[in-house]
Amino acid sequence: MLCQLTGSPFPEDELLFAVPVVAPYSSLHNYKYKVKLTPGTNKRGKAAKTAVQVFLRDKAGSNRERDLLKAVKEENIARNFP
Repeated sequence: MLCQLTGSPFPEDELLFAVPVVAPYSSLHNYKYKVKLTPGTNKRGKAAKTAVQVFLRDKAGSNRERDLLKAVKEENIARNFP
């Protein structure tokens, strides 16, 4: 299963889940969806919500990708933020 995870799926791939990943920005250069986090006064939950909204506004994303992004709970995304 682990070998089937990818950051940039092909159009013919069947998408089952969206998995939030937190990593150095330079290592995410091949990922389709990525946001650079910078220190600031925003709370984790608000930053997670903003990141998801940026992804949902992306015109290149398919409807299935949008549905999977909406299915991920914001607290699961924010939990991984440093």
